[in-house]
Amino acid sequence: MGRVSSGFIEALDRIVADYQLSLKWCAYSKDRLTVHGARTLVQQWGIFTRHSRRCWAYVVGNCSHLEIRKFVVTENLYEEEALEGHSHYELLVRMGQAVGLSREEIEQAKPLPTTVVALHAWETLTKNRTWYEGLAAKGVLERTNNPHCGNFSALEGERWMRQLKLSRKDVEFWLLHDSVDQVHGDGSFRMLEKYLKTDAEREAAIRAAEESMMAWRVYFDGMYEAGIERTPMKERWYGTA
Repeated sequence: MGRVSSGFIEALDRIVADYQLSLKWCAYSKDRLTVHGARTLVQQWGIFTRHSRRCWAYVVGNCSHLEIRKFVVTENLYEEEALEGHSHYELLVRMGQAVGLSREEIEQAKPLPTTVVALHAWETLTKNRTWYEGLAAKGVLERTNNPHCGNFSALEGERWMRQLKLSRKDVEFWLLHDSVDQVHGDGSFRMLEKYLKTDAEREAAIRAAEESMMAWRVYFDGMYEAGIERTPMKERWYGTA
């Protein structure tokens, strides 16, 4: 798919890029990532992934447009969970095991307070708002993997391999997200551009997108702080565990 460049989409992309560039986690993972920080992210991301399926279901339930319902179910629910060997959650578990976690430690992880706050925000945005506010709120999270909006998963994959000595297979979770989320995020934005007819609808979608990125920052800053706290002092400023 080609990059969408309408004024509406550009406004959404600016929000994503601005918030993504301000994440403490991104500065930390660039050269100071430790195995303790990586484990923290995997555990909290497992909670996020399970909750995300619920949020996408809310968007589907609130939307009457068949094209959008099919898109979300196919791209964000079926493709990310049901395709053999490509379940995003199972790839996350495998990455967690590569940094020393057991499946039980991932599945039974306790959410950080900041994770709880972020999940409540995303649930409100997708359950209690219009379908287009929910789609915008979820779409911007996938858009963080667009090269123009932070290139998040591609960078994380490289950083985890370089600093934690992981293989491409170990970090397939990041590499797969890099490719499919660019398609998903662009598709969500195209749906919004196609179906939103009034300035009021577009403005509401932009507000929801920014609120979602606020929650994203809370979520990631919480993982950054917890990762630092769980790392022994002598290891905190070096890219090794």
